Amino acid sequence: MVRSARNIRFHLCTAFMVCWAAAGVPPSRAFGAEGYANPQLLIETHELAKHLGEEGLRLVDLRTPEEYATGHIPGAAHLGTQALDDLKANQQGLPIPKARAEELFGGLGIGEATRVVAYDGPKTPYGAARLFFVLEFFGHDKVQVLNGGFRKWAQEARPLSTDAPAPVKAAFVARPRQELLATAEQVRGKLGDPKICLLDARTAAEYAGEDARAERGGRIPGAVNVDYISTVRRDDHTFKSAEELRRIFEAAGVTPDRETITYCHTGARAAHNYLVLRLLGYQKLKNYDGSWAEWGNSSTLPIQE
Repeated sequence: MVRSARNIRFHLCTAFMVCWAAAGVPPSRAFGAEGYANPQLLIETHELAKHLGEEGLRLVDLRTPEEYATGHIPGAAHLGTQALDDLKANQQGLPIPKARAEELFGGLGIGEATRVVAYDGPKTPYGAARLFFVLEFFGHDKVQVLNGGFRKWAQEARPLSTDAPAPVKAAFVARPRQELLATAEQVRGKLGDPKICLLDARTAAEYAGEDARAERGGRIPGAVNVDYISTVRRDDHTFKSAEELRRIFEAAGVTPDRETITYCHTGARAAHNYLVLRLLGYQKLKNYDGSWAEWGNSSTLPIQE
Protein backbone atom coordinates (compact mmCIF):
# COMPACT_ATOMS: atom_id res chain seq x y z
CA MET A 1 0.00 0.00 0.00
CA VAL A 2 2.84 2.38 0.84
CA ARG A 3 4.56 1.65 -2.45
CA SER A 4 1.25 2.14 -4.30
CA ALA A 5 0.63 5.49 -2.63
CA ARG A 6 4.14 6.60 -3.47
CA ASN A 7 3.63 5.60 -7.10
CA ILE A 8 0.40 7.59 -7.24
CA ARG A 9 2.12 10.67 -5.87
CA PHE A 10 5.00 10.23 -8.30
CA HIS A 11 2.71 9.94 -11.32
CA LEU A 12 0.59 12.89 -10.20
CA CYS A 13 3.69 15.02 -9.77
CA THR A 14 4.97 13.95 -13.18
CA ALA A 15 1.62 14.80 -14.76
CA PHE A 16 1.66 18.26 -13.25
CA MET A 17 5.22 18.81 -14.46
CA VAL A 18 4.26 17.81 -17.98
CA CYS A 19 1.25 20.16 -17.94
CA TRP A 20 3.31 23.09 -16.72
CA ALA A 21 6.03 22.37 -19.28
CA ALA A 22 3.42 22.25 -22.06
CA ALA A 23 2.21 25.65 -20.91
CA GLY A 24 5.75 27.02 -21.10
CA VAL A 25 6.09 27.51 -17.34
CA PRO A 26 9.40 26.43 -15.76
CA PRO A 27 8.88 23.94 -12.90
CA SER A 28 10.44 26.30 -10.35
CA ARG A 29 7.81 28.93 -11.15
CA ALA A 30 4.99 26.41 -11.25
CA PHE A 31 5.67 25.24 -7.72
CA GLY A 32 6.89 28.54 -6.31
CA ALA A 33 10.40 27.25 -5.56
CA GLU A 34 12.17 30.52 -6.25
CA GLY A 35 14.71 30.24 -3.42
CA TYR A 36 13.89 33.46 -1.57
CA ALA A 37 15.12 33.86 2.00
CA ASN A 38 11.81 35.55 2.91
CA PRO A 39 9.16 34.04 0.61
CA GLN A 40 6.41 34.99 3.07
CA LEU A 41 6.64 38.59 1.82
CA LEU A 42 4.90 37.50 -1.38
CA ILE A 43 1.59 35.77 -2.01
CA GLU A 44 0.76 33.93 -5.22
CA THR A 45 -2.47 34.51 -7.13
CA HIS A 46 -3.76 30.98 -6.59
CA GLU A 47 -3.16 31.30 -2.85
CA LEU A 48 -4.91 34.66 -2.59
CA ALA A 49 -7.90 33.27 -4.50
CA LYS A 50 -8.45 30.77 -1.68
CA HIS A 51 -8.65 33.49 0.96
CA LEU A 52 -10.85 36.14 -0.66
CA GLY A 53 -13.47 37.41 1.76
CA GLU A 54 -11.72 36.15 4.88
CA GLU A 55 -12.10 38.21 8.02
CA GLY A 56 -8.99 40.17 8.89
CA LEU A 57 -7.77 40.38 5.30
CA ARG A 58 -7.45 43.79 3.63
CA LEU A 59 -6.67 43.96 -0.08
CA VAL A 60 -5.26 47.28 -1.30
CA ASP A 61 -5.24 48.22 -4.99
CA LEU A 62 -2.44 50.66 -5.84
CA ARG A 63 -3.40 51.24 -9.48
CA THR A 64 -4.90 54.41 -10.92
CA PRO A 65 -8.51 55.32 -9.98
CA GLU A 66 -9.57 54.69 -13.58
CA GLU A 67 -8.08 51.20 -13.62
CA TYR A 68 -9.64 50.40 -10.26
CA ALA A 69 -13.09 51.53 -11.42
CA THR A 70 -13.07 49.24 -14.46
CA GLY A 71 -12.51 46.15 -12.32
CA HIS A 72 -10.46 45.04 -9.33
CA ILE A 73 -9.92 42.00 -7.15
CA PRO A 74 -13.09 41.48 -5.08
CA GLY A 75 -12.90 43.20 -1.71
CA ALA A 76 -9.96 45.46 -2.62
CA ALA A 77 -9.94 49.09 -1.47
CA HIS A 78 -8.21 51.69 -3.61
CA LEU A 79 -5.22 53.78 -2.53
CA GLY A 80 -3.36 56.22 -4.75
CA THR A 81 0.44 56.00 -4.58
CA GLN A 82 0.69 59.78 -4.13
CA ALA A 83 -0.83 59.35 -0.66
CA LEU A 84 2.25 57.39 0.38
CA ASP A 85 4.84 60.13 -0.09
CA ASP A 86 5.53 63.54 1.41
CA LEU A 87 8.81 65.32 0.65
CA LYS A 88 8.70 67.50 3.76
CA ALA A 89 8.17 64.40 5.89
CA ASN A 90 11.02 62.67 4.03
CA GLN A 91 13.37 65.45 5.12
CA GLN A 92 12.35 64.74 8.72
CA GLY A 93 13.01 61.01 8.37
CA LEU A 94 9.45 59.84 7.63
CA PRO A 95 7.76 58.59 4.43
CA ILE A 96 4.59 60.48 5.40
CA PRO A 97 3.65 62.25 8.67
CA LYS A 98 2.88 59.87 11.54
CA ALA A 99 -0.60 61.31 12.13
CA ARG A 100 -1.36 61.02 8.43
CA ALA A 101 -0.29 57.36 8.45
CA GLU A 102 -2.63 56.57 11.33
CA GLU A 103 -5.52 58.33 9.63
CA LEU A 104 -4.84 56.81 6.21
CA PHE A 105 -4.32 53.20 7.24
CA GLY A 106 -6.96 53.28 9.94
CA GLY A 107 -9.42 54.53 7.33
CA LEU A 108 -8.57 51.53 5.17
CA GLY A 109 -9.52 49.24 8.04
CA ILE A 110 -5.94 48.25 8.85
CA GLY A 111 -5.54 47.47 12.53
CA GLU A 112 -2.96 45.67 14.63
CA ALA A 113 -4.00 42.18 13.48
CA THR A 114 -4.99 43.01 9.89
CA ARG A 115 -3.27 41.03 7.17
CA VAL A 116 -2.61 43.33 4.20
CA VAL A 117 -2.15 42.18 0.61
CA ALA A 118 -1.03 44.92 -1.77
CA TYR A 119 -1.09 44.80 -5.56
CA ASP A 120 -0.46 47.17 -8.44
CA GLY A 121 -0.61 47.19 -12.24
CA PRO A 122 1.24 48.23 -15.42
CA LYS A 123 0.85 51.98 -14.87
CA THR A 124 2.10 51.93 -11.26
CA PRO A 125 4.29 48.79 -11.07
CA TYR A 126 6.03 50.06 -7.93
CA GLY A 127 2.87 50.82 -5.92
CA ALA A 128 2.57 47.59 -3.95
CA ALA A 129 6.22 47.73 -2.88
CA ARG A 130 5.76 51.35 -1.81
CA LEU A 131 2.87 50.38 0.45
CA PHE A 132 4.91 47.46 1.78
CA PHE A 133 7.77 49.81 2.71
CA VAL A 134 5.59 52.48 4.33
CA LEU A 135 3.66 49.94 6.41
CA GLU A 136 6.88 48.19 7.44
CA PHE A 137 8.39 51.56 8.39
CA PHE A 138 5.42 52.28 10.64
CA GLY A 139 5.72 48.90 12.35
CA HIS A 140 3.04 46.83 10.58
CA ASP A 141 4.65 43.53 9.60
CA LYS A 142 1.60 41.64 8.35
CA VAL A 143 2.04 42.73 4.73
CA GLN A 144 2.37 40.72 1.54
CA VAL A 145 2.74 41.76 -2.08
CA LEU A 146 0.77 39.88 -4.73
CA ASN A 147 3.35 38.32 -7.03
CA GLY A 148 2.55 39.50 -10.55
CA GLY A 149 -0.06 41.94 -9.29
CA PHE A 150 -3.25 42.66 -11.16
CA ARG A 151 -1.61 41.79 -14.47
CA LYS A 152 -1.17 38.13 -13.53
CA TRP A 153 -4.57 37.96 -11.79
CA ALA A 154 -6.28 39.19 -14.97
CA GLN A 155 -4.18 36.93 -17.23
CA GLU A 156 -5.53 33.96 -15.29
CA ALA A 157 -9.12 35.18 -15.74
CA ARG A 158 -9.73 35.28 -12.00
CA PRO A 159 -12.83 37.03 -10.57
CA LEU A 160 -13.18 40.83 -10.70
CA SER A 161 -15.54 43.31 -9.12
CA THR A 162 -16.53 46.95 -9.59
CA ASP A 163 -17.94 47.27 -6.07
CA ALA A 164 -15.93 49.59 -3.85
CA PRO A 165 -15.91 48.33 -0.24
CA ALA A 166 -16.47 50.68 2.69
CA PRO A 167 -13.89 49.51 5.26
CA VAL A 168 -14.76 49.72 8.93
CA LYS A 169 -12.32 52.18 10.47
CA ALA A 170 -9.64 50.55 12.60
CA ALA A 171 -7.13 51.81 15.12
CA PHE A 172 -3.76 51.97 13.38
CA VAL A 173 -0.90 52.84 15.72
CA ALA A 174 2.17 54.14 13.86
CA ARG A 175 5.47 52.96 15.34
CA PRO A 176 8.17 54.58 13.20
CA ARG A 177 11.28 52.52 12.53
CA GLN A 178 13.67 55.36 11.86
CA GLU A 179 16.48 52.96 11.02
CA LEU A 180 14.75 52.08 7.73
CA LEU A 181 14.86 55.57 6.25
CA ALA A 182 17.81 57.82 5.41
CA THR A 183 17.76 61.60 5.05
CA ALA A 184 19.88 63.65 2.66
CA GLU A 185 22.25 64.68 5.44
CA GLN A 186 22.72 61.08 6.51
CA VAL A 187 23.47 60.05 2.93
CA ARG A 188 25.91 62.94 2.47
CA GLY A 189 27.70 61.87 5.64
CA LYS A 190 28.29 58.37 4.25
CA LEU A 191 29.60 59.32 0.79
CA GLY A 192 32.81 57.45 0.05
CA ASP A 193 32.33 54.93 2.86
CA PRO A 194 33.20 51.47 1.42
CA LYS A 195 30.80 49.83 3.87
CA ILE A 196 27.88 51.71 2.29
CA CYS A 197 26.25 50.91 -1.05
CA LEU A 198 24.08 53.60 -2.66
CA LEU A 199 21.61 51.85 -4.95
CA ASP A 200 19.92 53.89 -7.69
CA ALA A 201 16.67 52.24 -8.82
CA ARG A 202 16.03 54.61 -11.74
CA THR A 203 16.52 54.01 -15.46
CA ALA A 204 19.99 53.98 -16.98
CA ALA A 205 19.20 57.29 -18.71
CA GLU A 206 18.25 58.96 -15.41
CA TYR A 207 21.32 57.51 -13.72
CA ALA A 208 23.58 58.86 -16.50
CA GLY A 209 21.98 62.30 -16.34
CA GLU A 210 20.55 62.03 -19.87
CA ASP A 211 16.99 62.07 -18.51
CA ALA A 212 16.95 64.91 -15.99
CA ARG A 213 13.74 65.08 -13.98
CA ALA A 214 15.00 67.68 -11.54
CA GLU A 215 16.95 70.92 -11.86
CA ARG A 216 20.10 68.82 -12.17
CA GLY A 217 20.62 65.47 -13.83
CA GLY A 218 22.96 62.74 -12.71
CA ARG A 219 23.35 60.58 -9.65
CA ILE A 220 24.56 60.62 -6.09
CA PRO A 221 28.37 60.22 -6.14
CA GLY A 222 29.42 56.58 -5.94
CA ALA A 223 25.92 55.17 -6.52
CA VAL A 224 25.42 51.99 -8.54
CA ASN A 225 22.43 51.38 -10.78
CA VAL A 226 19.90 48.53 -10.83
CA ASP A 227 16.76 49.63 -12.66
CA TYR A 228 13.91 48.33 -10.51
CA ILE A 229 12.04 46.93 -13.53
CA SER A 230 14.93 44.55 -14.27
CA THR A 231 13.96 42.51 -11.19
CA VAL A 232 10.66 41.25 -12.62
CA ARG A 233 9.74 39.08 -15.58
CA ARG A 234 8.27 40.76 -18.63
CA ASP A 235 5.49 38.26 -19.30
CA ASP A 236 3.60 38.31 -16.00
CA HIS A 237 5.56 40.80 -13.86
CA THR A 238 6.41 38.17 -11.24
CA PHE A 239 9.70 38.52 -9.41
CA LYS A 240 12.68 36.73 -10.88
CA SER A 241 14.19 33.82 -8.98
CA ALA A 242 16.54 34.41 -6.07
CA GLU A 243 19.46 33.13 -8.14
CA GLU A 244 18.74 35.61 -10.95
CA LEU A 245 18.23 38.48 -8.52
CA ARG A 246 21.43 37.77 -6.62
CA ARG A 247 23.38 37.82 -9.88
CA ILE A 248 21.84 41.18 -10.83
CA PHE A 249 22.58 42.88 -7.52
CA GLU A 250 25.95 41.32 -6.78
CA ALA A 251 27.18 42.25 -10.28
CA ALA A 252 26.46 45.87 -9.30
CA GLY A 253 28.30 45.48 -5.98
CA VAL A 254 25.16 45.24 -3.85
CA THR A 255 26.12 42.58 -1.31
CA PRO A 256 24.59 41.59 2.06
CA ASP A 257 27.66 42.58 4.07
CA ARG A 258 27.28 46.27 3.13
CA GLU A 259 24.59 48.67 4.26
CA THR A 260 22.44 49.42 1.22
CA ILE A 261 20.64 52.73 0.81
CA THR A 262 18.14 52.67 -2.04
CA TYR A 263 16.88 55.75 -3.86
CA CYS A 264 15.14 56.74 -7.10
CA HIS A 265 13.23 59.94 -7.91
CA THR A 266 10.57 59.96 -5.20
CA GLY A 267 11.32 56.82 -3.17
CA ALA A 268 8.73 54.55 -4.84
CA ARG A 269 10.97 52.62 -7.24
CA ALA A 270 13.54 52.55 -4.44
CA ALA A 271 10.91 50.82 -2.28
CA HIS A 272 10.64 48.15 -4.97
CA ASN A 273 14.37 47.39 -4.79
CA TYR A 274 14.09 47.53 -1.00
CA LEU A 275 11.42 44.80 -1.17
CA VAL A 276 13.49 42.67 -3.53
CA LEU A 277 16.49 42.83 -1.21
CA ARG A 278 14.22 41.93 1.72
CA LEU A 279 13.10 38.89 -0.28
CA LEU A 280 16.75 37.91 -0.67
CA GLY A 281 17.37 38.25 3.07
CA TYR A 282 19.40 41.45 3.11
CA GLN A 283 19.20 43.03 6.56
CA LYS A 284 21.17 46.30 6.33
CA LEU A 285 18.66 48.33 4.33
CA LYS A 286 17.46 51.92 4.19
CA ASN A 287 15.41 53.94 1.73
CA TYR A 288 16.60 57.47 1.01
CA ASP A 289 13.03 58.65 0.60
CA GLY A 290 13.76 62.22 -0.49
CA SER A 291 15.62 60.67 -3.43
CA TRP A 292 16.45 62.65 -6.58
CA ALA A 293 13.44 64.96 -6.19
CA GLU A 294 15.30 66.37 -3.20
CA TRP A 295 18.95 65.71 -4.09
CA GLY A 296 18.73 66.84 -7.72
CA ASN A 297 16.98 70.05 -6.77
CA SER A 298 19.46 71.08 -4.08
CA SER A 299 22.53 73.03 -5.20
CA THR A 300 24.25 72.23 -1.90
CA LEU A 301 24.39 68.48 -2.50
CA PRO A 302 27.11 66.96 -4.72
CA ILE A 303 26.27 65.06 -7.91
CA GLN A 304 28.06 62.82 -10.35
CA GLU A 305 27.26 63.01 -14.06
